[in-house]
Amino acid sequence: MTAEPRYAIGLDIGDGESCLGWAPLDRSEPTRIYARPRSGERSIVTAMAQSPAGASRRLIGDEAVTSHGATHFSVNFKAAPDVLCSGTPDAVCFAQSLLTEFREHHPEVFTDGVAFVGHPAGWPAEAVDAYGRHLGLLGLPVRLMPESQSALLHVRDRGRDETRLERVLIVDIGSSTTDFTIVEDLSPRNLPVGATLGCRQIDEQLAALVRTTLQHDAALMEALTADGGPDFLLLACRWAKEAQFSGVSRRIMDLRESCEERLRPIVATAWTWLLDLEIPQMVAAPGGWGDGFRAVLTEVADLLGDQRPHLVVLTGGGSRMPLADWLSREVFPTSMVEHDEDPQFAVARGLVSNGQHRAAVDRFRRDVTGLIRAPETERMVRAEAVLALDSMKDKVAVQVLEARASAADLANHIKFGMYEATQALADSLAYYLSMRVERICRRHGVPDHRVRLELTLPDLFTDRLDRVLERVDKAERFTEHSTPAVLGQLGVPQETVSQLFSSALERIRAKFAPAVNPEMATFAIGAVTSGSGWAADRAARAWIQRMLRLGEYSPEELDRITAEVMAAIAEQTNDRARDLERWLA
Repeated sequence: MTAEPRYAIGLDIGDGESCLGWAPLDRSEPTRIYARPRSGERSIVTAMAQSPAGASRRLIGDEAVTSHGATHFSVNFKAAPDVLCSGTPDAVCFAQSLLTEFREHHPEVFTDGVAFVGHPAGWPAEAVDAYGRHLGLLGLPVRLMPESQSALLHVRDRGRDETRLERVLIVDIGSSTTDFTIVEDLSPRNLPVGATLGCRQIDEQLAALVRTTLQHDAALMEALTADGGPDFLLLACRWAKEAQFSGVSRRIMDLRESCEERLRPIVATAWTWLLDLEIPQMVAAPGGWGDGFRAVLTEVADLLGDQRPHLVVLTGGGSRMPLADWLSREVFPTSMVEHDEDPQFAVARGLVSNGQHRAAVDRFRRDVTGLIRAPETERMVRAEAVLALDSMKDKVAVQVLEARASAADLANHIKFGMYEATQALADSLAYYLSMRVERICRRHGVPDHRVRLELTLPDLFTDRLDRVLERVDKAERFTEHSTPAVLGQLGVPQETVSQLFSSALERIRAKFAPAVNPEMATFAIGAVTSGSGWAADRAARAWIQRMLRLGEYSPEELDRITAEVMAAIAEQTNDRARDLERWLA
């Protein structure tokens, strides 16, 4: 396994049918669906059997059905793992066999691949965790994803405008479960319903009818008690159901000669009887699968309330039943309903797409991090911070002359100058970075309209100007109480007032570096805040302007500002990456 995988393998282990798709993570080639060399199967029957005595190979798909001497034939074995059981689930054994076969024919994909495996959205978290632990036996990295969300990604990748996917209901009708995913504001959410409703119920109902109606046929009853007989009947019922709903008959009659002798009565008798049964009517009859599907759709509608979907997308093998379409339109009359064109491959294609999107986001994060940490970016931030400070100083200095006499008015002007300077810095950096981020997006196939930068920077100038504002405010209070009568009433000794003024002026001197005349500073700040006359006011404001314009950033301050800006940029781009990841699981 290389340090960085090159392929995404989408493994859809269904209760009725399974498939495997793969494609390069960089999207240099389209997704391909694996076709088994011996049978040409792409939609592989989820059936498994043990090869004849003396052979150790596990048989899957059509081979499990047709191989002479095979034992322990089974179908419909996908179920939520028992978290307390350490044994490997049959579904994982099936996946191992399929991947082993795939590896023989595509070793480079397996060696450099990561597998994305679907699971029903209704499985509890502990069952999903157990499934993931068992899938760790597959011999390559594995990630899990809800099957309905995979189908959603496939729908999105078919070219639909994202704005039309703002409220979409994905209904993935499988053999063991029916998954529901609602997409609201481009964010998918799996709904906790449908975990016990699957098309397998139809197969089981048909099998029960066969047993009841044809119980007089001794050969058939004997076949149903043989090893694999009950599962073979379920498979025949499934194929009969699909033949009536799709109009395309499976090649089950070919099995009359190829299947095991002990199972032939199921083909000869049960299959013929099933073909004459009106299965669609049975499914739609009261108490049938249709009632269950309608009930779950109604439950979903109740969960959504007034926020009904604009679009309902039906996928999964069961979506081929016209009844699924009729009932969806009945429960959601205001929604558009559409079918997936190839429902048996939608989940596998979506799983591959999930891997490709993840790889694109990972590369996006890596390259954006490199952009942020690049020396030229840091130099640009430092230079723009100095320019922004100079602009802010000039603007505030001009505004000092325009401010009315009150300190509150002066404070508003200072805050406005701070805002303008910070915004100018943010705009400059956003322009500089956005062009480069867009190039990174195009490089990795990430939609660039999803990563527009609107930087929100920290308060870079607050510390500097707040100190000026603090001095102004203190000077105003001191000036108001500067007469001997007021000082005496307050009980403040004159030497204490002088010490307070000296302390404030020392801090101003330390911050702004010029030689400050204490008497001039006291006069200047006091004049602005106490209305001492027009000439004094103008002189005071001129002094404050000079103090502002002399302020410069020290190297340490520039380091701090650069670090804060870089952190803000990193957080903003991470937000965009997380926004992209909302489509993933």
